[in-house]
Amino acid sequence: MASVATTATEVEPQGPFEGPEKLLELWFADSPELLPRQALRSTFTILQDAKGEVVRGVSAPERVGLRAVPRPLWEEMLDLVKCKVLSVIEGQDVDAYLLSESSMFVFPHKIILKTCGTTTLLLGLRRLLELAKCSLTGQSSFRLPEASPDTVCRDLGAMVRQCFYSRKSFMFPERQKGPHKDWMLEVQLLEAFFVDGSAYTVGKMNGDHWLLFMCCPGDEERTSRFSPAIESAERPLQLPLPASVDLINDQTLEILMTHLSPSSCAAFEFPEDMELPAQPDSDKPLDRGHLLAMDLSEKLGLATLFPNTQLDAFAFDPCGYSANAVIPASSHTTSGYWTIHVTPEADSSYASFESNVALRRANGPVDDDDEAEANGKSGSLAPRDLPALIKQVVDIFQPGKMSITLFTSSRRGEESSVTGVDDASLLHSLRLPGYTRRDRIAYEFESYDLVFCHFETISRKAERS
Repeated sequence: MASVATTATEVEPQGPFEGPEKLLELWFADSPELLPRQALRSTFTILQDAKGEVVRGVSAPERVGLRAVPRPLWEEMLDLVKCKVLSVIEGQDVDAYLLSESSMFVFPHKIILKTCGTTTLLLGLRRLLELAKCSLTGQSSFRLPEASPDTVCRDLGAMVRQCFYSRKSFMFPERQKGPHKDWMLEVQLLEAFFVDGSAYTVGKMNGDHWLLFMCCPGDEERTSRFSPAIESAERPLQLPLPASVDLINDQTLEILMTHLSPSSCAAFEFPEDMELPAQPDSDKPLDRGHLLAMDLSEKLGLATLFPNTQLDAFAFDPCGYSANAVIPASSHTTSGYWTIHVTPEADSSYASFESNVALRRANGPVDDDDEAEANGKSGSLAPRDLPALIKQVVDIFQPGKMSITLFTSSRRGEESSVTGVDDASLLHSLRLPGYTRRDRIAYEFESYDLVFCHFETISRKAERS
């Protein structure tokens, strides 16, 4: 995946691209309706044309909380991270930013920032929290008064309801910059903001493993993580609550894949002389990167992975692919997002899939109306359950190795009484044709449960034997 974020004074070193991403997720409230009453409200669109000008004539949504932060301010923060905004799609309850190095999802009450390569994600944390504090306290200046660094960090971190930072072990750790050169440096930086955080290593230290820092203070009734300025605000702010973005229903699935098959890698190569597909019927023509990626998304079935998907995708020169998707709620799925990023370089191929969409399994027969809703406008059918979704993704990329993680709120356990079995149990017993499971680890945290599985192809295991 090519980077467009380097400058003349900071040249990216030559060599293979680091596919595995750094992932930061910050919650400032359990749901949008629990934001402070004085949280910033505004109405504008963040959509831009190819020249970077605001698109005229589109319906501008009312923005609340973090979504009320203007796009240029997010871009200023992303400059610290060393990545750029390629394009944005506006969902009903989320703005999905496609970046030169992965993605950012901005909800009214939480933000997810995911960056790959040698980006310096954690160096943008303080500015990100400053923007959040200003938006949640109704300040339109988006600047905070100067104070001692330690005090500022603690005050900013105190307003975060929950913090998650995670990443797979790097392929080329020696090429990372700043705190990302070492896991304990990353933990040290996070601890400057978040009190009582915990760091974990999941999986084999001498093999593929997954690193996690989390700070979850527990139920909001017992412990508030809001700063005094926000805690004194009147609540609640009356907003419609989307079906899948509240804390009780929270879950995140990640499939982190390496050693992709040669045929899979070839699909994500875009030589300069590649024939361009026809422009779609739209008032806004697509540039080469978006046009090639949207066409490939259709061919691979990614555009119809879920019904009624709003998709944004980009093809990098000469290889690499990124996509964001926003999915509305239906009788078969919660609303949410998925994001995919692919680095097809032969010696360091990597692909990731992440989604917070939960599949609602029905015990009884599905009637015609439910079937029509599941099919959506595109005629696509939502995966029946979590194993079916994982298999669809794995069949596209055909990895030699993969790590799968499922993070679920402990309070989602009530759902199992309706569906008969929860997603964590399904993943715990997952079997994939052609693969052998090398690791299966389960963690129970105070507010969340984690299942981690590592798979390899049977042929790869035989070669090692």
